[in-house]
Amino acid sequence: MNHELRTPLNGILGYAQILQRDPTTTAKQQKGLGVIYQCGSHLLTLINDILDLSKLEVQKMDLYPQDFHFANFLTTTIEICRIKAEQKGIAFHYHPVNLPVAVHADDKRLRQVLLNLLSNAIKFTDFGSVTFTVEAFGNEQTASTRSTKIRFQVQDTGIGIAKEKWQLIFLPFEQAGKRDRNSEGTGLGLAISQQIVQLMGSSIHLNSEPGLGSTFWFEVVLLAAADWLSRPASPHQKVIGYQGERRKILVIDDRHDNRAVVVGMLAPLGFKLAQADDGQLGLDLALQIRPDLIITDVMMLKMNGLEMTRRLRQLPDFAKIPIIASPASLSQVDMQQAMDAGCSSFFPKPIEFIGLLGELQRHLELQWIYETKTEVVEVSAVVSPSADLVVPPPQELAALYQAARDGFITDIQFEANRLKQLNPEYAPFVNKLLELSFKFDDEAILNLLAPHI
Repeated sequence: MNHELRTPLNGILGYAQILQRDPTTTAKQQKGLGVIYQCGSHLLTLINDILDLSKLEVQKMDLYPQDFHFANFLTTTIEICRIKAEQKGIAFHYHPVNLPVAVHADDKRLRQVLLNLLSNAIKFTDFGSVTFTVEAFGNEQTASTRSTKIRFQVQDTGIGIAKEKWQLIFLPFEQAGKRDRNSEGTGLGLAISQQIVQLMGSSIHLNSEPGLGSTFWFEVVLLAAADWLSRPASPHQKVIGYQGERRKILVIDDRHDNRAVVVGMLAPLGFKLAQADDGQLGLDLALQIRPDLIITDVMMLKMNGLEMTRRLRQLPDFAKIPIIASPASLSQVDMQQAMDAGCSSFFPKPIEFIGLLGELQRHLELQWIYETKTEVVEVSAVVSPSADLVVPPPQELAALYQAARDGFITDIQFEANRLKQLNPEYAPFVNKLLELSFKFDDEAILNLLAPHI
């Protein structure tokens, strides 16, 4: 049931993200895609709540800790909520204090708790503000580990909660707010969040007064990330490629739509993508093409992803190639089993674009190429036949022309993005090429290039 519910959402959320990155998408279409993504994400949250409750009831929920950049994690979390607060007309304040650079924890479960607390605060606040404070204190260090106690606090000026209801709101399907607000959500969020925090060795506490607001907080001890290189967070810019030689990625999944989502996300960035629809074909193809990285589903009919990984790891040439397990959900396979089979990391569906880029950067040590403001060109200006286009010299167009003749759209997009980096003045010409490539109009691309070869 988990697999069947989440798999269609992977396609919906995946293609919404792909289309949002299409430079030919209009502002009106972008707005609509944003609504699709938000609604799909909300539906996913509801499904996760119900499935999480069932796992908690049978004591099958586990934590899957990993290293992650703490500032990045908090920034992406609060940006989701800041937008909701702005739409509602209330102030949103964020106060980080003495935070570590990177920590070792279950980032997905921690984000789930924080989003629930922040979303509730915004939901039940009509005037005033929501303040999110994250403070580190009480560092401890042993011979092998270093840890920090972190206090997460969410304070609002909302409707408040009567003291006799403080314990009730942490029970499943209990909601303490007004009826019109209760229609949003399942009433499971706080119950699940409390049990997740208890798995982390702590509890969520509450202080509230009707009419004045509420404060929720909890304190957890987080281990420091091992051997983490201190580096600034990535800028909030659009990734359009990466530096260095092109990398080959093998995508293995028995569902075409799941493979198409990954290919649609990565092909425009210049990756060479190969696909297989079961573990045996994936094994054969891996031996044939020697990919730089493999992304594999876990549950497949002929040969599952873990068995394929075990066989590859027995071969010296594949001992160190990164293999990312990407099941339909964390409950589908135990994370430890994936690691024991030889998987390098665990990245469940639905695939989130920025998170996927983070995995690729970590495993392949990539340096991204970002779109600059000077490269943003109105599509209307690009399409106009009378526009003055600055065209690269013939030697720079040779590979692009050959890719167009061969009909390799991915190669066309890679070469176009490479040209963009050579000279910002090429941007109108390159954007015209990209527009035609997204229409798969290789003939028009040849006609555009021919006079300049």
